[in-house]
Amino acid sequence: MLQELVKYMAKDLVMIVPNNSKNPKIHEYKVSKIRVKNKKYYISFDQYENEITLTEDQMVEFRIIVGHTFSSKEFHKIKNSEKMSLYYNKVLHYIDFKPRSKKEVYNYLLNLDVDEKSINEIIQKLIKIQYLDDERYAQSYILELIRKSKGRLYILQNLLNKGIDQDLIQKYLNEYSFDEEKKNALKIVNKFISSIQKNPIKKQKMQITNKLLQEGYSFDIINYVLGEIEWTDNSNALLVKEYQKLLNKEIDQNKIIMKLLNKGFDYQDIKKIIHSCKYN
Repeated sequence: MLQELVKYMAKDLVMIVPNNSKNPKIHEYKVSKIRVKNKKYYISFDQYENEITLTEDQMVEFRIIVGHTFSSKEFHKIKNSEKMSLYYNKVLHYIDFKPRSKKEVYNYLLNLDVDEKSINEIIQKLIKIQYLDDERYAQSYILELIRKSKGRLYILQNLLNKGIDQDLIQKYLNEYSFDEEKKNALKIVNKFISSIQKNPIKKQKMQITNKLLQEGYSFDIINYVLGEIEWTDNSNALLVKEYQKLLNKEIDQNKIIMKLLNKGFDYQDIKKIIHSCKYN
């Protein structure tokens, strides 16, 4: 009776035990195919539906050949290496487009959702091969912006925004002499002053001040430039035109005067025009 019971239980056990010989282990990945195109290797695995793309160096590093089986841990190292290679190539293209600072590269990779550890690894690799060099970048950037007639404050702020150390910036910004900065500021003004000479001098000064502030010049430089300009006032015709326009709107005379003052016209010139128009 006992022997028959044991036989019966043994039969049931045989029925529920899975046959592992027919199902490969899910934590192993076997290389089924390798194809090469444009110096890149495309690897297929039996247990993974997508191809993995690697370089020749990566193929050697992981010793990938058809038929070789990798553990789950090894396979994920290969996938991570593929991902790192992809990000690295994207960064190389990003740098080739124009020089970048470390902070710019960091933010670029961050926007690609790359993790902190991988970002730092890529940046260190780029520094090692001298593709990233904040000092060289700062020196080159400053020279470029001086050639573009930018002011010292503009250059300083832009480099700070790019993550360059302030001491490093000052090291090369000190080579931008006060005299050279004054010449650059005058160069900017001379390019556009003819287009504003129809305005009263007060407004011309305001326009020049705003323009030079936007270009990053200090008030010391601006005051120097304003003192160097030979002012031309061709605003009388414009004043007459603006006065007639306001007069046609039947606005109170005091309001007309205030509006013209706000446009930069001189009070005495306004009074002369009003008097002239009244008796002509």
